[in-house]
Amino acid sequence: MNQKETTVQTVIDVLQSRNVEYVLNGDIPVKEVLTDLDKTQIRTILFNKFRNGEVSYKPEFQDKVDDDQELKKYVSGLLNNWIRKAKEFNSGQTYQTKNPGSRSSDEQMKELKKLYTQVKIEGDTESITMVENAIEIRKSEINQVHHKPINVDVLPDTLKHLVK
Repeated sequence: MNQKETTVQTVIDVLQSRNVEYVLNGDIPVKEVLTDLDKTQIRTILFNKFRNGEVSYKPEFQDKVDDDQELKKYVSGLLNNWIRKAKEFNSGQTYQTKNPGSRSSDEQMKELKKLYTQVKIEGDTESITMVENAIEIRKSEINQVHHKPINVDVLPDTLKHLVK
């Protein structure tokens, strides 16, 4: 099984062992029914499934599977990731990043944020505003780069003029 399928099934199995009938794509997000003990059990089961070869992964990942500490960290992140991002655990909703751009690899954005921290400490409102504006401009530039091309031919005529 792939990692997502294994994680989802393991979460369901652990909840069922506690007599919780969780409904995938239901009204209640899974994070509201999972306890810390559930998560500990899930991590242990996932760890063992990786070790027993029950979970698929790329060959270059083998070193992490062989290292207890690395595998424990990975499994913990894997569980947290799917609790947040799996639609079936979140009422069918697509995951939305809380702070888009906060983990940006864009060098200019990183430096702008450092500068913002500096001017914020100094308290110069004019400088703060200038840096905030620069950050917003850079965010919009980054977002434009990530947009996929739009096939104008399939859009209704009333919307075609909006494509840039």
